[in-house]
Amino acid sequence: MATKRFKNWWFLALNGIIFVLFGILILLNTPDFIKTMITYFGIVLLVFGAILLIIGVNNFRKEKQAGMILYESIAAIAIGLILTFFPEGSVNLFMILVGVWIIIIGIIQLVILANLKESSSSLKNGLLINGLLTIALGIALFFNPFSWAVFLVKLIGVLAAIFGLLLICFSFVLRSVSTSDTTAPQAIK
Repeated sequence: MATKRFKNWWFLALNGIIFVLFGILILLNTPDFIKTMITYFGIVLLVFGAILLIIGVNNFRKEKQAGMILYESIAAIAIGLILTFFPEGSVNLFMILVGVWIIIIGIIQLVILANLKESSSSLKNGLLINGLLTIALGIALFFNPFSWAVFLVKLIGVLAAIFGLLLICFSFVLRSVSTSDTTAPQAIK
């Protein structure tokens, strides 16, 4: 039975370093950085909307269902245009859209809770608390959305740095681990 070491541990360490640097970059930047990120998100949304539009038109030509895809593409393109070309005012719009999305997720959690027939009370309590907190966060985003945007970006920076440190630690643990190669042919006695 042969043993081998993980040779690509350095790849995880490199990714960890990139995550740590990304986290530090986010933590050290100003609110202008948030506007830049929203502009880039708007560009990504424009590209996504254009791809959806192409898919919707192709489905329409092939006489397949295309209505929902076309509506989604138009909405994505419209929001992408606003976020890309009006980044000053679009921060608030972006955070309000995120707030609406979060409220919808919270409502879905409460609907799932209402439809649970038999499950543990801890699961039901967890869904109830999580759903209500999610809705509360969504509503909070309607009030002073730019401050929430700054907070969420800083939180992402902290989480990215922590994740990067964990990846670096894991890569060094992986470096010292040996595995058994069970694919090697065994001697027949």
